[in-house]
Amino acid sequence: MWIERIAIEGGVLDGFEEVLHPRLNVLIGGRGTGKSSVIELIRYCLGAATHSKAATKDATEHALGVLGDGRVTLTIRDGAHRILVTRTAIQESPDIDGELFTPPFVFSQSEIEAIGLHAPSRLRLIDGFVDPLEQTSETRSISSRVASITAEIRGLLAEIDDITEKVADLPVLRRHLDELMAERAARSSEHQEIDLFRHALEEITPSLASAHVRFEAIARSAEKLAEWIERVDQALEHKPQIESWPSQIGTPDELVDLRARDLKAFEHIHAGLSEMKSVAEALEQRLGLASSQRIGFENRAREIRVKMEEKQKGTSALERRIAETTQHVSMLASLVELKAERQQRMNSLEAQRNSLILQLDKGRQERTVNRQNIVSRLNRELGPSVRLTLQPFAQRKEYVSALAGALRGSGLRYMELAERISESFSPSEIAVLAERRDLSEISNAISISPDRALRLCDALRSSAGVDLFSTVVEDDVLIELMDGSDYKGIDFLSMGQRCTTILPIILRHMERMIVLDQPEDHLDNAFVVNTLVRAVVGRSENAQTIIATHNPNIPVIGNADRVYQLDSDGSHCFVRVKGELSQPSVVTAISTIMEGGRDAFLKRANFYSENVTNVFD
Repeated sequence: MWIERIAIEGGVLDGFEEVLHPRLNVLIGGRGTGKSSVIELIRYCLGAATHSKAATKDATEHALGVLGDGRVTLTIRDGAHRILVTRTAIQESPDIDGELFTPPFVFSQSEIEAIGLHAPSRLRLIDGFVDPLEQTSETRSISSRVASITAEIRGLLAEIDDITEKVADLPVLRRHLDELMAERAARSSEHQEIDLFRHALEEITPSLASAHVRFEAIARSAEKLAEWIERVDQALEHKPQIESWPSQIGTPDELVDLRARDLKAFEHIHAGLSEMKSVAEALEQRLGLASSQRIGFENRAREIRVKMEEKQKGTSALERRIAETTQHVSMLASLVELKAERQQRMNSLEAQRNSLILQLDKGRQERTVNRQNIVSRLNRELGPSVRLTLQPFAQRKEYVSALAGALRGSGLRYMELAERISESFSPSEIAVLAERRDLSEISNAISISPDRALRLCDALRSSAGVDLFSTVVEDDVLIELMDGSDYKGIDFLSMGQRCTTILPIILRHMERMIVLDQPEDHLDNAFVVNTLVRAVVGRSENAQTIIATHNPNIPVIGNADRVYQLDSDGSHCFVRVKGELSQPSVVTAISTIMEGGRDAFLKRANFYSENVTNVFD
């Protein structure tokens, strides 16, 4: 796969249109002639990733500043197939006419210098040896399902907690009811007529309790369905429309069939929603009937109690307390059943989520093994001068940040706790333990009291804690350069040494398009010739390389397949010379711009030959 053509409309490179070679293409020219601008427009058009947040901002601003209100178009060649990619300054992503493709590696000079200093960038460098299109789609799908299930589990947890709090008084209420019944039994022999009223009240009390439970059950369903219908109605009000076909295109409406399908689907949704509204209306009707029935029983019970009161002072109050307590006990008992139902549903969801998390963990472990294989291969190919070491699950910064965010406001020392938790549990492990309120496991593992563990659990059971299930503790890659007889970590290397370490790794991507902007900066010519150029030449026949450079060794010793000399008139950049390396105009451009002209080149040659006769032997 390679870039066959690049065309730019608008901006300082307006009219730039060049056909590239599938192997080595070199851009040359003085400062300010647009070499870096071409590189950044390639990156921008293809949506190729940068390797740090700062580089993302700089690269985007550079590309937009050069492009203005114009457009950049690239033709990607993949065997016999062509993919057309176009992007303007106002588009958030490119338009792609063809199959998805793996974008090239694009490195500005500042990125080459800094990439080794950032753990995520080092890891992306290693992951670049694996097709990114194969890595992400299934993982994204599973992560999305985990997030959806977790949201439902958290909702059930809140409901179960609420029910648990409400039914906490049930044993006390049952004892109180027993006491009331005992008091009634003590008074039952006082008056025969009162007993008749009491029997009537006893007969109606179960019906009254049942009517209360019936009303509450229907009311809960009616309320939840009404809320759901309101949300759906609001969503339908904001449904996006398929736009009318612009007359300026000059072709028949290409979306007429989709617009018809869209309308039909919308009608189906409306029909379904209308049916749901009918269900809601029916629920309201039955809620009204249940309310009438409950009120009827309450009125009948009240009448009986009034009559009893006339016969015996205090009996009415006692019976009212018995009736109210019985209703309360019955309602709480129904909530106990509802809690068991919700718990069963939550157990089922937890089993589903655990299975998905195992799939994610398996995929991450396989990715770690693949990375280790890549690191081992690079060590064989680049050692002993460069050494790489994979450190599994070592990037904990994002994890600690997610924990700290969830614990903030809990009254705990969240930064200290976040560090300790990250050392003891994976993100999903602590999230599950918090859901279960496993105080013993948590307090023992991170040495805190059960009271603090409870506050930690409550904080992580909040909506902020949901993010833990999508938090990934990534691997890290330690990169070292042999300096003398010892290895030095990349953090302790000079800028030139960092480039010396990183460039060989970049160029081991033998099948991937690579675009480099002035990779020779901070490098001595010996390294450029013996390592950089040799690596470029050694890339496979299928790997295109595009390099902007000021160093003549790259096009000449690298035997560039195509050379482009860029120039500028102060407001517009353009290609002045282009062609194969041996073409006279190209030779003149290289010798003039990169060697300082014929006289300077001959003077250097004479200097070496006159002073050291065997300098190149």
